[in-house]
Amino acid sequence: MSKAKVDTILAFRSTGRTAVGRDRIQLLEAVAQHGSITKAAQVVGLSYKSAWDAVDAINNLLPRPAVVKQIGGSKGGGAKVTEDGQALIAAFHLLETRFARATALLTDGDSPVDPLSLLWSLGMKTSARNAFRCKVDEVRQGSVNVEVILRLTESVTLDAIVTSESAHDLGIVVGADVTALIKAPFVLLATGDEAPKVSTRNRIPGTVSRREDGSVNSEIILDIGGGKSLIAVVTKESAEYLELSVGTKAWALFKASHVILAID
Repeated sequence: MSKAKVDTILAFRSTGRTAVGRDRIQLLEAVAQHGSITKAAQVVGLSYKSAWDAVDAINNLLPRPAVVKQIGGSKGGGAKVTEDGQALIAAFHLLETRFARATALLTDGDSPVDPLSLLWSLGMKTSARNAFRCKVDEVRQGSVNVEVILRLTESVTLDAIVTSESAHDLGIVVGADVTALIKAPFVLLATGDEAPKVSTRNRIPGTVSRREDGSVNSEIILDIGGGKSLIAVVTKESAEYLELSVGTKAWALFKASHVILAID
């Protein structure tokens, strides 16, 4: 009986974090080749929106962005893969090659390890649209809960509230690298130059970089600086009432208790 062919599937990820796999690496390579998100999306067979969602997810998970916009020029601007993005591409291909060799060894003869289980474990994803790689700046211990201050960019911090037990189990300490997850429907939006006076701990300024309207809801993508973006889902009526369009300055508002923490 012939053995079933086992393909190598590699993705950069950790607990609760969106996977960066072969499809997104191919998108990065297409951006590097063509200098355009639009052209890269066509080459890899994605919609413009899906391509930007993938780029935003990659940028949010790296310390520095993998793709940056280029303004101006003879063609009116485009996109460029940074040195960090090039390093990500190179690292992926190096690991993919070595992983393929390891998989070949696992499928060659008897093995106590099920290689299909190994491959399956690489495909886990999270439903949260916002996943940010952060560093713990401060830990404020309370009687029941712990307030964790996270450094998202040089100028932006996030507040998260978790139980003392969760903080202990996760090993939350100053300097630790964590992933902060925020569901897009939890993010409220407000406009204006000044931070709105609300009770939510997290009030993050940004600029609308994209807006996608559905029949009922609108997806708003905010550029919050440092190569990071944040997604909010609001009703289409609210988006129109706030006059949210590309270039509009807006505030992302969400509770500290709505920030979920994950650690390697």
